[in-house]
Order: sequence, then structure tokens, then C-alpha cells
Amino acid sequence: MATFFPNVLDKFLSSAFLEGVRKKYHYEETQASEFQVVAEEMLPLMREEAFWERRVSLGKNKHQSEECNMIHEQVVMSLGNGVDRLQEKYSERGLLSQSYMIEVMASELLLQGYVAYNYYIKENTDWHVARYHFLGSEENYPLEMMPDLLRELTPLITCNSAFCMLPKKSVAFIAELTQDDKVQCRGICVGCNNLNCSNRMEDGGLIQKRLSVMTDLPLTYGYRRIFGLI
Repeated sequence: MATFFPNVLDKFLSSAFLEGVRKKYHYEETQASEFQVVAEEMLPLMREEAFWERRVSLGKNKHQSEECNMIHEQVVMSLGNGVDRLQEKYSERGLLSQSYMIEVMASELLLQGYVAYNYYIKENTDWHVARYHFLGSEENYPLEMMPDLLRELTPLITCNSAFCMLPKKSVAFIAELTQDDKVQCRGICVGCNNLNCSNRMEDGGLIQKRLSVMTDLPLTYGYRRIFGLI
């Protein structure tokens, strides 16, 4: 188990990161100080608990010939249970705007984790990332793979019968690695058919734009359930 990428966490409180998230999710400029306060509460928790883990996926590689010059890795990243507990505390106090700030900052931090993973593989191995595969987005990678993948990688992340991971601010994926310099990763959303993903990075993130106005509107039934209000 490796500590979550320190170079990413070190920039978490920077004005560039916080302002970028605030503007992306259409928070008012007057809420910048709230972002700072929430981020300062999140960071110590993540420094203590956030981690990532990788493992060569032997089962997948059995189907690859040597000529393919390709391997697959199973990877998980998590920001830890502390961030979940902090979000729950905000929700219990009715501070839904701050609770959602945790949601968007955590999501953006994990997105930066993909970039950091790409860089780590390139700098520390003879491989580089060609493509990401997410469970449930492709026929060959069903959600039913999730329990086994987590068991093989770490006891610190589990999933329930609906394949929701705990801690909640966690991701799992299969990274396709290659030594072919002509093949480069075109982004984590390439090949993904989940158009409802809130972190989708194609087409300007349509769903993300819809969610960005949540902070000033009554929450829907679904988000009231997410925040534990009903």
C-alpha cells in the first residue's frame, strides 16, 4: 500500500486548486473562504488515511500474447474513511453546501490521482498507460468483478451487494499498460459508455454542470438519500 500521491495532496490547499474547483462547480466568489475551511479540515484526514494500491492482473494477462506488448494492472485509490465521516458530520448539522464541497473537492482530487498514476508508471516502470477500463462500463469488465478485485488488492476497501465502495471516496479500475510509444492514453473517459457519470470529462461534463447548481437549490430525493437526510 502506498500513500496517496504526496505531490497531489501538497497542492490541495493551493489557490489554484481551490479556485479551480469553486469556479468549475459555480460556487460564488464569496464562498471561497468556506472552501478553504472545508479543505483545511479534509487535508489532515487524507494525509493520514489516503492511499493507492496496484497489482498486475494475472488473469487478464493470460489472454495476452507476447507480441501484444501489453499488460493489465488492477488499481485502487481511496481518500479514506475520515473524509466520509467529516461529510456525514456536515450533513447531520444541515451544512449541505459544505457537505457538497467535500464531494466535489474529493472528486477533483481523485481525478488528479489518475494523472499522477500515469506519471508514476511512466517514471518508475518500462510501461506507460494506454487505456483505462472501469468496472460496469464494458462487457469484459462487469461490476461483478469488484469484490474479487478489492479482496486481491486491499482489505481497506470493501463493497456492498450493490457494488458501492467503502470508503465512499474510492475508485477502482483496470489500467492497460503498453511499451508501444505509438499508443498513448487519450483520457479516462475514452471507451466509457456511462453518460450519467458525474465526473465525465467528455462533452464538457453535462451531468457535472447540472450538479454544479445543487448548492443553491432544494436537494432531490436521491441526493437527500446520499446525504442521509431521509
